[in-house]
Amino acid sequence: MRFVVAVLVGLGWLAGAAAGEKVAEPAKRYGIDADLKTYPQGTPQETLASVLKAIDDKRIDYLVAQLADPKFVDQRVKETGGHFDELVQGARAKLLDDPGPAKLLRRLLKDGDWQVGDDTASARLKDVKDRGAYFRRENGRWFLENRFQPEADKK
Repeated sequence: MRFVVAVLVGLGWLAGAAAGEKVAEPAKRYGIDADLKTYPQGTPQETLASVLKAIDDKRIDYLVAQLADPKFVDQRVKETGGHFDELVQGARAKLLDDPGPAKLLRRLLKDGDWQVGDDTASARLKDVKDRGAYFRRENGRWFLENRFQPEADKK
């Protein structure tokens, strides 16, 4: 009998601990709700695939609001006087009008050499020395950083 009680208490504790580790529902950013089913962000690779899906879906607003590094986006919106739409327009021009960046991101997803740590990750290609994709984790979600080079190499 004591064994059964101990097992039930243990299972209850595990269920409570697992529930406590769930990531809270992501906040709406710039009027755009997170859609983690359509655009998952559980790993850096999922986030990159979600970035590419957002580009394919022409959802640059979603990419900027929910997939890009929130600190960078918030700083840029602040610099533009609170004009989120201006940031989206600039990203749209770079990602939809020029196929080069999306093509590189596809290669990184498919053939990249991934380095994944606890809260940072990167994908690099052996034949492209000056470009890569960099990610950071915040509140259980991975976000694409707005840079193409490692921190030490940035100028």
